Amino acid sequence: MKGPFKHIVLLLLLLLSAQWMDGQEQYYWLQNSNMMMEFRGHYGLFYHHHFEMERFNAKFPAFEMSLYQKTYGEKDWHSLYNYPYVGCTFYTSQLGGFDEIGSVVALYPFINYPLLFNDRSELTFKFGAGLSYLTNKFDHLENPYNFSIGSHLNGAVNLSFEYRQLLTRRLMTVASFGLTHFSNGATKSPNYGLNIFSGGLGLAFYINAPRLPFTPASRPDYYQFEFDGKKWYCIDLDYAIGVKDVSQTFGKNEQYLVHDLSVRFLAQFTTCSRAGISLSWTKDNSDKALAPNPPQYEKEYQLIKPNIGICYSMTMDKLSYIFELGAHLDLKYKSGQSNFFNEYFLKPLNMATDMRKGSFYQKVMLRYEVHENIFASIALTTHVARADFLCLGIGYRFNNKYYLNKHEKSSQRPPGLD
Repeated sequence: MKGPFKHIVLLLLLLLSAQWMDGQEQYYWLQNSNMMMEFRGHYGLFYHHHFEMERFNAKFPAFEMSLYQKTYGEKDWHSLYNYPYVGCTFYTSQLGGFDEIGSVVALYPFINYPLLFNDRSELTFKFGAGLSYLTNKFDHLENPYNFSIGSHLNGAVNLSFEYRQLLTRRLMTVASFGLTHFSNGATKSPNYGLNIFSGGLGLAFYINAPRLPFTPASRPDYYQFEFDGKKWYCIDLDYAIGVKDVSQTFGKNEQYLVHDLSVRFLAQFTTCSRAGISLSWTKDNSDKALAPNPPQYEKEYQLIKPNIGICYSMTMDKLSYIFELGAHLDLKYKSGQSNFFNEYFLKPLNMATDMRKGSFYQKVMLRYEVHENIFASIALTTHVARADFLCLGIGYRFNNKYYLNKHEKSSQRPPGLD
């Protein structure tokens, strides 16, 4: 831990020195943007959801350093989300000192949303996602017991609740409890992943005197749909492709493509949030290897798995999150009823869903708008605590508006009247 700890201290000293460099134009972004520095220690333990990893049980420390901004209303979504913290965290730990697992360093951007707050304290929720490097990984000869990690480079996800207490105008204490997860999204087997529950305690401070946030009262009050009595909804169409390694299951070191096509119908109910339903079709070519012998499919299309789910979208300027919870459709095929509908519709669907690895799925998607209504995305699909596949995608949004019915029109308050 001495090496990473020295790096943290060095970076801390460099950033602290910026406070005494007033007048230097290159430090303007530190002096005028509510930039903050935080150093935090953690103490936690593994949560293993596979019995093969039970041999690695330990309680151990971890350390992190963060650089972030307390938003102050420069953009509209800042006030809508109660002025969240946005920044990046460097994380390191020896992970209990097991030679088979090794140690980890991670770097992940995050956004931290205030939930309950007053002038002196806050309860916040932090969501971060980035990359990590683990020094040891599975090797069937040299390290056969590390079923959790199959590659050095992995994703890192942090979910935590934090309590912040202001001590002075520029200094605050931070206490947290949360989950940190490392895995490669099934791009390389084995991939049980590492789950760490930990509590943390640290100090955070403003690099320069904080600026007061813009208040919503300083902006005009807009009434939703006040101009023409119309509402909006959107239809998102996106296609994604990923690579999946299932050598852990059947012993062949081979990767398979995963195709995912989805349509989402989303209604906008606040300025920065949407919710709706999703329909998707997934073709996971690794099912060919996992199918029994003789295989249960006759045509490629029989590998397609239809899905239905509910989804929620949070938008922050060009960046947005989508959280989706859904189920694989399981339309039962009855072999005793031989007709066109059963033979060419129900039978293929049933064969595909028989090879699924869980009835319910969860999906977390990160989107970025690269052009008007065109977005790029990265999405992780899981079945409870097991990552299934990671996909990169491209999509297009169709915006639509519709008139309110007569009753809704008559119930709308005229704009500008008290």
